[in-house]
Amino acid sequence: MTIDPPPDDRIPELYADGVFDIGFGNGMVRIDLFSLSALRKDANGQPLPAIRQRVVMSLPGFLASLSALEGMRQRLEAAGVLPPNSGTVPGAPVSAPAVPAAPAFQTPVQTPIQPVSPTGASTGPATPATPPGRPRSPNFG
Repeated sequence: MTIDPPPDDRIPELYADGVFDIGFGNGMVRIDLFSLSALRKDANGQPLPAIRQRVVMSLPGFLASLSALEGMRQRLEAAGVLPPNSGTVPGAPVSAPAVPAAPAFQTPVQTPIQPVSPTGASTGPATPATPPGRPRSPNFG
């Protein structure tokens, strides 16, 4: 079965400045997206983040999304839009640090992503991301 997409002018678009929080509960991954507020400012007059939208995915869908995002990062590096190794954390230790136990309401989801060199060879194990802390969203108990 194939699904014909609607014309481009009928596909809703969403802009976000970034990911505010990611949580896992009841078998679903919830990703809160934020934009900088035009009205709310901090003490220095800088805009504060405001959650604008939430993406809820099954665990398999989330893992497939990670793979798709990593593929896009690699294509942007290959095109010269991003510097090489832009997916690595600067100054991060080469050996993986011990991961603290996650709260009972969360299941850590960490799939190591192997950076690929321009020659296509793996550059070794990636440093795992710091596990998320307690979600700040009211929907995470």
